[in-house]
Amino acid sequence: MIEIAELYKVQRAAETVLKPLATGRPVEVMTLLKPQDGDFTRVFVGDAAAKARDGYMQMWTSPPGPLGKRGQTEVHAFATTADAFKTENEFSQQFPGGYRKIADHLDPNLIWVAFKFVEPGRTSGMAYDGLVWLDGRFAWFPKPWRILLAGDTMTDN
Repeated sequence: MIEIAELYKVQRAAETVLKPLATGRPVEVMTLLKPQDGDFTRVFVGDAAAKARDGYMQMWTSPPGPLGKRGQTEVHAFATTADAFKTENEFSQQFPGGYRKIADHLDPNLIWVAFKFVEPGRTSGMAYDGLVWLDGRFAWFPKPWRILLAGDTMTDN
């Protein structure tokens, strides 16, 4: 079981790594977030790994530009384990509802991060999700339910 202190540590690490993406398109940071080939079988369970690999490799052929809007220079992150997505709770509520639909297709022990770019002093802004902590580094799998449920070939169980 992962301790709350570990979740906070990962959350702070995410905020540090993501800060350069608020206003620019630093290729180096995006390259660091691109999943490595072996990440798919670590993050996704069973047949979901191959489906995720196909979907995300296509996405990463043209990674996104700046993630924050003008003035959104702060990053707020929230971390939890994939196991928390199996029920509605204070942790899973910080993530889009699509995570609950695919919870059984994710390694329950990995830490996921949702984040947003906000203007200083504000709490709302451009929201994102899908950052996964893997052995001291992050891999980004945004909106994984869109990939896994595309074509309805994955079940919700």
